[in-house]
Amino acid sequence: MIYTLENDVAVLKVDTWACEIASFSRKDKDIEYMWNGDPKYWANRNPLLFPHVSAPANKVLNFKGQDYSVNNHGFCRKSEFEFVEQGEDYLLFRIKTNEETLKEYPYLFELDVRYTLEGNKVSIAYEVKNKEDGKLYFGFGQHPAFNCPLDPNKQFTDYRIEFEKDDVENKVIELSYEFFEKYHTFVVNEPKSRVFTLTDGENSVIMRTDDKYRIFAIWTPMAPFVCLEPWVDSIERDDVSTPFEQRDVVILEKGESYHIGYSLEII
Repeated sequence: MIYTLENDVAVLKVDTWACEIASFSRKDKDIEYMWNGDPKYWANRNPLLFPHVSAPANKVLNFKGQDYSVNNHGFCRKSEFEFVEQGEDYLLFRIKTNEETLKEYPYLFELDVRYTLEGNKVSIAYEVKNKEDGKLYFGFGQHPAFNCPLDPNKQFTDYRIEFEKDDVENKVIELSYEFFEKYHTFVVNEPKSRVFTLTDGENSVIMRTDDKYRIFAIWTPMAPFVCLEPWVDSIERDDVSTPFEQRDVVILEKGESYHIGYSLEII
């Protein structure tokens, strides 16, 4: 089911399926900023990567000493979230341990996602709660996809990604499909930037990220969209043997909560 937030400037629609943004647009522009999930290219839109980012090549992870078959980037991207409540400027959704999550991840957790709309900016805040009688281990990341071109009269190559700081040469990546033939997924480890802008000089998406994100990735399957992906961590595809609890993931003590988030501003 889709829930809507609206103000004088923008309209945001969020789907309970995968808790993804279904639409984000301004009232003064005939532009849809978010990818629509066309399965011809990629059926997702802006999935939440939890309880792990990426997956081993064999799609098996060892939790609590037992092997589990997993999906790439975890189960949230294929899960129905619970709608909790709506306020004047926010929507709150939740997913927690259930029969389906236990098939891939034998931990007790609760994860809240809050979307807050202010003007032309949406802030997305996440809270992971440890419901275990002990430590909770998990990975975390985001995978939002934006139409590229935003303006249908322009082309993919009219766009660039601007970095706040010098993580890349001249702080800019000029987009082309040739670039993604060379870098299937372009990854910046430990980025200094916390602001990333997809722009054609007139229309833009500005992403601002929490400093807990330690990886920034850019990806497209040679499609009319591009993903700007802040990750906390990522599983090495070739590492098929390390137990999950020994990997570089978030460790949350009993009774504690983990907070993280980012925002998107549409220009």
